[in-house]
Amino acid sequence: MKFSCLQENLTEGLSISSHIAGLNKTSLPILNNILLTAKEGELKISSTNLEIAIEIKIRAKIEKEGSLTIPAQILNNYVNLLPKQVLKFEASKNILIISTEKQKAKIKGISSEEFPIIPQIDSKKKCLLKAKKLKNALEKTIFAISSSEVRMELSGALFSFKNGSNKKELTIVGTDSYRLTEITIPLEKNDLKEEREIIIPLRTLQEVSKIIKSDKDKNIELYLSENQILFVYQDTEIISRVINGKYPDYKQTIPTNIKTKALVNREEFIRVVKSASFFSKLGVNDINIKFLPKKNHLIISSVNNQIGENEAILDADIIGDSNEIIFNYRYLIDGLNNLSNEEISLEVVNDDSPGLIRSVKDKIYLYLIMPIKN
Repeated sequence: MKFSCLQENLTEGLSISSHIAGLNKTSLPILNNILLTAKEGELKISSTNLEIAIEIKIRAKIEKEGSLTIPAQILNNYVNLLPKQVLKFEASKNILIISTEKQKAKIKGISSEEFPIIPQIDSKKKCLLKAKKLKNALEKTIFAISSSEVRMELSGALFSFKNGSNKKELTIVGTDSYRLTEITIPLEKNDLKEEREIIIPLRTLQEVSKIIKSDKDKNIELYLSENQILFVYQDTEIISRVINGKYPDYKQTIPTNIKTKALVNREEFIRVVKSASFFSKLGVNDINIKFLPKKNHLIISSVNNQIGENEAILDADIIGDSNEIIFNYRYLIDGLNNLSNEEISLEVVNDDSPGLIRSVKDKIYLYLIMPIKN
């Protein structure tokens, strides 16, 4: 194998793919490596932890085709420190030689024959959507996904693909059982003949979000098989297993018999909640919200016997009954930060049912938060 490429291009490719290497809990040394494949006028960089695989293609001048696996960490760190110029690579007997005008290094590798085979997905049926819309949806959703693997079905996001005559859309849901997010975005194309639901691991979605560039108006392609999903964005492919299991029937938890609804300025609400958080009980993070419809006031308060107490009055348009509820302020701020409009609605049933937060104008996103029992 012999090729040359720009340092900037290789650095970008390695930054996307190299950190996946070594994440697997097994002791297979080959999983600490990335696979370099020089073929047909381009260099393909591949990495896997057996659950996720990333492949990215970069421009390169190929003098001799071939492949070799190299320890990901040392290659990434070394290339990062090289000058921004053309780098020359040559592989012989499982050793990669890297040359610049004034520098030369040799890195020991492992034969590419030992690298795990990355599975292929049938690419005839695809879903197509705007990459920026998917990135935005993931940023508003995946923070609420459980990081625990005790309930595997909650350690990923639910992707629901709908393909009606008038609507082609994707609904993404994330929850850790304390809060829940749901967002619906349009699909540009959906070749799936029927509705489909799959659970995609959190780690996979974090990687997908990283590769999407916010400043570019590009599409991203999704391909589904029985147990895997493939994301294709420009020259990068991410293939991942999906989580087996049934996602909870979350729609049952979304309250419909709302008793009280308050319309409030989002930034003012965040400011008051943050102020109250200083007086919440350590480890409980509790703040109390009273709804006073006759006065059109929200009373936000908190008490910590070791520190003191706080109370603030917030103007709001309130419809319905007087009410009171206690929330974890961290979860509340997470939801408020992900709403896009300035006027938001806070809807509650009672102090025993989840509260619902959403933008007044933006109907595609909702945030559900469980109350703290008094």
